Amino acid sequence: MSLCLEALPQLTSLTDRNGPTPPVQSNVKKQVQTFWQNSPCDSWFTNEARGTVDFYRSLDDHRYKVHRRLAAAVGFEKTRGLRVLEIGCGCGSEAERFVRAGAHYTAVDLTNAAVSITQRRFQLANLDGCFVQGDAEDLPFADGAFDLVYSHGVLHHTPDTARTIREVYRVLAPGGRAAIMLYYRDSFNYQVNLRLVRRLRAYLLRTQMGIKLARKFCGESEENLRRHAELINQDPAAYLEMQSILNRNTDGPDNPLSQAFSKASARRLFEQFRDIRTEIMFWNPNWLPGIGKLIPEPAEDWLASHWGWHLWIYAQKTNLEFGAERARNRERSEVETRVHWEALAS
Repeated sequence: MSLCLEALPQLTSLTDRNGPTPPVQSNVKKQVQTFWQNSPCDSWFTNEARGTVDFYRSLDDHRYKVHRRLAAAVGFEKTRGLRVLEIGCGCGSEAERFVRAGAHYTAVDLTNAAVSITQRRFQLANLDGCFVQGDAEDLPFADGAFDLVYSHGVLHHTPDTARTIREVYRVLAPGGRAAIMLYYRDSFNYQVNLRLVRRLRAYLLRTQMGIKLARKFCGESEENLRRHAELINQDPAAYLEMQSILNRNTDGPDNPLSQAFSKASARRLFEQFRDIRTEIMFWNPNWLPGIGKLIPEPAEDWLASHWGWHLWIYAQKTNLEFGAERARNRERSEVETRVHWEALAS
């Protein structure tokens, strides 16, 4: 716990450091917080009572069956003795593995629900960790407090992802590493499933027969499909906008915000880092109704590595602070972000 206390800032003003948050952005973030507070990540994949040993075991079984390459992507065995920060701890699946590998673990999450669920997991397993409810865009930790910052499927749900990456850089020690997963814009899911299939499905869901057909072929729960149908009937044009399709067809129909990034845009986010490496992972068989589950694992791995939904970015913090040119680039990025949100508000 002492490592956790040392990581907390002493006299740092978060507002002074990053500037004020635009009103529109703040409203979206509140919606994001409310959504994930009510639906902690992965919790919908089990019927076991929340906070029980069976709850965590069933979630882990599902998670590592669906994400077969996740453990290798993280490299838990390489984190012994490292100060690890996880941004967005969900139900604590990776948290437990970090600690069992010998890492000094800290979790930060926008919601009290995820923090509480992960704390409960640690209590049941008699593990030590540090748990903080906080905002990834304004991390409540001192500069250089961590050796590894890890985040899986979280930072594309916050309004200002670029700001979170600047915060990741700040809290990393010189030479520290980041391992971040974001949704991939050039994936089969985005370019085919969302752009085409989900739009066509929206027309199908406007009838009861269509809902039944979608339930049979898409592998989604009837409750979710009926909620999609409600949203479509409320405002068909708004639902069919690409941003709405992306939001509502990733992580549930009421998800308020998702973003997807190309390799180029991800590299721009990480421009202050060095040794930037990207890797594509994760293929969902449901994207190919009828035949998806018949594809052998080697072929699925090939599809995942080329057109998968998860863009992993691995990067290292430089041993020296920003040069003058990089500082100017950061200031310009912050100005562009404010202009973007002010334009949305007008």
